[in-house]
Amino acid sequence: MEGEATGNSVPGTKRTASKAIRIALGVFISVTVVLGIVLFLVSQGLINLYPKQQYCLTSECIESAASILSKVNQSVDPCENFFRFACDGWTSNNPIPEDSSNYGVYPWLRQNVDLKLKALLEKPISKRRDSEAVQKAKILYSSCMNENKIEKADAKPLLSILKHSPFRWPVLESNIGPEGQWSERKFSMLQTLATFRGQYSNSVFIRLYVSPDDKSSNKHILKLDQATLCLSAREDYLDNTTEAKSYRDAFLQFMVDIAVLLGANASRAESDMKSVLKLEIKIAEIMIPHENRSSETMYNKMNISALSTMIPQFDWLGYIKRVIDTKLYPQLKDIGPSENVIVRVPQYFKDLFRILGNERKKTIANYLVWRMVYSRLFNLSRRFQYRWLEFSRVIEGTTSLPPQWDKCVNFVEGALPYAIGRMFVDVHFQEDKREMMAELTEGIRWAFIDMLEKENDWMDSGTKRKAKEKAKAVLAKVGYPEFIMNDTYINEDIKTMKFSENDYFGNVLQTRKYLAQSDFYWLRKEVPKTEWFTSPTTVNAFYSASTNQIRFPAGELQKPFFWGTEYPRSLSYGAIGVIVGHEFTHGFDNNGRKYDKNGNLDPWWSTDSEENFKEKSKCMINQYNSYYWKRAGLNVKGKRTLAENIADNGGLREAFRAYRKWIEEKRQGVEEALLPGIPFTHNQLFFLSYAHVRCNSFRPESAREQIYTGVHSPPHFRVIGAMSNFEEFRKAFNCPVNSTMNRGAESCRLW
Repeated sequence: MEGEATGNSVPGTKRTASKAIRIALGVFISVTVVLGIVLFLVSQGLINLYPKQQYCLTSECIESAASILSKVNQSVDPCENFFRFACDGWTSNNPIPEDSSNYGVYPWLRQNVDLKLKALLEKPISKRRDSEAVQKAKILYSSCMNENKIEKADAKPLLSILKHSPFRWPVLESNIGPEGQWSERKFSMLQTLATFRGQYSNSVFIRLYVSPDDKSSNKHILKLDQATLCLSAREDYLDNTTEAKSYRDAFLQFMVDIAVLLGANASRAESDMKSVLKLEIKIAEIMIPHENRSSETMYNKMNISALSTMIPQFDWLGYIKRVIDTKLYPQLKDIGPSENVIVRVPQYFKDLFRILGNERKKTIANYLVWRMVYSRLFNLSRRFQYRWLEFSRVIEGTTSLPPQWDKCVNFVEGALPYAIGRMFVDVHFQEDKREMMAELTEGIRWAFIDMLEKENDWMDSGTKRKAKEKAKAVLAKVGYPEFIMNDTYINEDIKTMKFSENDYFGNVLQTRKYLAQSDFYWLRKEVPKTEWFTSPTTVNAFYSASTNQIRFPAGELQKPFFWGTEYPRSLSYGAIGVIVGHEFTHGFDNNGRKYDKNGNLDPWWSTDSEENFKEKSKCMINQYNSYYWKRAGLNVKGKRTLAENIADNGGLREAFRAYRKWIEEKRQGVEEALLPGIPFTHNQLFFLSYAHVRCNSFRPESAREQIYTGVHSPPHFRVIGAMSNFEEFRKAFNCPVNSTMNRGAESCRLW
């Protein structure tokens, strides 16, 4: 039965199965069509399969969104000119002030810090609340702001110096009295140079200073180097371009006019100052340009006796002993012929004393005293500063003097950095910034090592191991040196200075003497490798090769560089994060790489790895050489700016990698909530934040100076140069092949 029943049901089962197959096939086709349509719509961006994006609507997110929106120009294609895309809004809304030669986010932040210092310095002195050092800072500021006294004093304080040896000025003849008459017989170049350096902290012809011995970085040593010139660019003395000639003409007339203002006869001043300019041109010709100054070639260690044998025309020992005040440092009385020094530019010194040996004493004296006069012009009355402004119109393009308060804040900050730093951090530095900086620093360290191990194919394993050891040994210093919180230490440090509100010029001379002698304190002392001495109000960051430190003063740790934990991390990693990476990479740039993990100039690279480094560096030199800056009318100097370009490129990669790791580890791979009102992902915001730090505009004069004297590429090319080399940038903005911001196979990379 059972079998029969089964047999009788077969035809119906077949019909049912056939119908089910048709239904299933129809469903399959329908689903396939629907999926195809959905995939097409997704590919066209018309629908989104993902959950709706979350937006951050906190006050911090709204603030940062508004900040970003105010800077960008979305009508510019980010793949063609990312600097303009990121910065056009800021530069159009922030014209260069009349008293500035350039203006950007860095100068804006510097002014912001200065305004905070102004408010602190203008608070009335409280003998109960203010430490002795803070009281001195306020008195010093007050004396600088006492413009009536400065105007009344006019040139008298400077003329008083010019009436006495060693600063009698030949060009003045006897016009300021018989006691000011210069005598060739009594003139001593050595005494004038030594007094200028030892009493006024100004170096002419010779720069003498104390710093760590490059090959034995635990010890301090005396170093001798070439000094600076009056005009900032060596090329301004040597080139025959229209601009260079106009600068020299303006400079000559400026020297003549200042001499006349101080009492010189006009025709005598013109004759004498022409000779002074000719001498400075000769000095410019023999100076070693920045790109030819390598650590190895400048390490020439010898004792003073050997130096005197090599260059016998100058009494080196006599000069050094006259510069150092042994009343302050009695332990240095024993400096003698066996004292070691590092002579950084032997050829320059040989050429210098050949030139000076053939020069008239009167011209040398005129030049040296001119340098004294030039260094003190800003401490005199307005008529001297207005004459400077006329000169500045030509060489800087500025049309007004800075406000007196700004000048005075900068003066006090330079004279008493630790007292000012203490005032600033007590009010404006939040200690929790150290925690976030630690996060950023460790993220950068990890990223550098990770790329070294996984992506570096040009360095051998032994050199990689030593590079890793050095990276692990980098020490980060954040905010301020701890010793500034010790009132006793700060008060003791400046106890010899007694300021008066009514004697600005006298106060200036006290601070110059203090500064002139301060570095000799370290001679005979070990280098404190874990300490740092950067002023907390500095708006900059640094790498120290001799201590293998990266340094981030409190002045730098402010928006839009440092965004707090309540703001998107993409902004901090893109700004201060890249700066951390930049300084970290300086330990491995074309100069920093020569120093080992202990800060010693000691070859630790294999020959092959070193040659590969140099070969890869050529790509970056050529890349930046190709950038023409219309504002300056010049190309960027790729060799001069190489170290900073290496640091920019490495820092950008390291910070982005560290940011992506933070997303993976702290947010389990979930992107940060978007900012309201702006159409950018957080990867895009990272790159915008980097660019926003660099927003800057220049007058043509300043642009030209940046090319000739700057060690950084112009901000425009710091942005497009590093980003166009980076594949993650072109992914973030979907930059097509052959667009300006996508160098593709032409990309340069070291780290």
